[in-house]
Amino acid sequence: MKAFCFTLTILCAVQSILAYPRPDFAINGVVSGTAQVKTAAGELNTAIGKTGEGSVTPTSGYILLTTISNNLQAIGDAIVGSGTELGNALNNLAADSTGPVATVFDGVIAKLDAFDGVLKGTFSGKLSAIGTDTGVYIPKQFADAFKTTGITLAALKSALSTLKADVQSAKTASGSSTSVSSAIIRAKIPAKSVNNVLTQIRQLKANMPLIQFVIDSSLDNLNMVDTFIIEMKKEVDRGTGLYTTSIQAFQANLGVEALNVGNKVSIGIGSSITSLISTIKAELDTVTKYTEDLAPKISALDTAFTTTLATKVGAASSAYNTYSTNVPTLITDLVASLGQALCSPIKAVSLVQIANGGFSDFCFSKYSPRVFAQVSLTIDAFDVCFEKELSRLITLEGVVLSIAEQIAFNTADLFDNLSVCLDLPTANQGACFTTLTPYYTKLAEKSEAHLTTIANLVTAETKASFNRLGACLFVSLSSTTLSATDIASTATSCLTAGPQP
Repeated sequence: MKAFCFTLTILCAVQSILAYPRPDFAINGVVSGTAQVKTAAGELNTAIGKTGEGSVTPTSGYILLTTISNNLQAIGDAIVGSGTELGNALNNLAADSTGPVATVFDGVIAKLDAFDGVLKGTFSGKLSAIGTDTGVYIPKQFADAFKTTGITLAALKSALSTLKADVQSAKTASGSSTSVSSAIIRAKIPAKSVNNVLTQIRQLKANMPLIQFVIDSSLDNLNMVDTFIIEMKKEVDRGTGLYTTSIQAFQANLGVEALNVGNKVSIGIGSSITSLISTIKAELDTVTKYTEDLAPKISALDTAFTTTLATKVGAASSAYNTYSTNVPTLITDLVASLGQALCSPIKAVSLVQIANGGFSDFCFSKYSPRVFAQVSLTIDAFDVCFEKELSRLITLEGVVLSIAEQIAFNTADLFDNLSVCLDLPTANQGACFTTLTPYYTKLAEKSEAHLTTIANLVTAETKASFNRLGACLFVSLSSTTLSATDIASTATSCLTAGPQP
């Protein structure tokens, strides 16, 4: 008996709850489908909220990315702000019990019109600014998404107006009653009226992912370009480091060449005069005419082979040192030079991706690596310049050796000639040495001149090499600029032409 009474009590309580009129659509009565409308309104708000969740904070320093990002996020925020007001109004409409019917429905329609106005507006000029900065594709995508959403909003407005009329009819039919009976609701508010509203809310929700896609995909592209620019900066820095290493290696090679040239001169000229005549020097000094006439000239020749030789080799070494010191001045700021050469294609491929067109991903993937590769290609070309000049300087060693050997010819017969004079009778020795004097006077002068030639040749050739190197480096940069210009042009045309099989 107790169990029966308990069950009866629960049953009565449930019946009491079900019988109590639930507030729906600005009347105190149960309207079928209200719960679904409230649920759909909540889901709509969630979908609308996602359109404003995307964000990008560029760090590459490319101000355009920040500007576009801010404008896209501002559009998303405006859609979220107005759209969620509509979603909240729809939710409140389904739960309203106080009315008046016209006031409540008109409030929702006002929010709908406001949202429609936002989508049809300029977003405070930000939409046109995006078009100016990115081209036609993003504005077209927005226009498509907003047009579809606008059609749905118009259908929702019509459905709300119909439901408003039906609810008002039910309210009127209930007279002075504080609630509207189920019979009146069934008679005056067709299920189709509620379902039409529900359908359009769901359709409106279905429109939101497209708007979200336009915003988020555009932001993703900005992030991709930002990353590309950052990586380009790193690659330029890496290339600059390699160029510095190449310069240092070339400078080291110039130092080696300076030593090699000095060695070649010494090897080519051979032994000093003192060394050549050391075995007969004592005997020569016993001949007065030798010491008075020829010895000073032999001494001058010896000076050429020692003091002058050291001076001219030092001058040649100094020429190499000057060359080495001046090499870094050819390109004082490679980062700026590469930046100037690659600015156009970097901007072009960036704008291709930012545009968010149908071929943006393809074209960016095709051409951005080519821009990236220009840094390494330029450094490789620079290395060829260094190698070419080093090879030429090595060839110069042979020329210097030949001149030095030519100088050595001036003393090749000295020992023999002096020995012949010494072998003559004592009375004839003096005349022999006197006869040789003018010849060795000239040979001393020619030896000095040839050593000067070596120094002047090395100085001239190092200057010429410096100028050739500079020309080669700048031509390499110019080639990079030409390639970059071509990449910029083809990347831009790719956006409209697409793949070219």
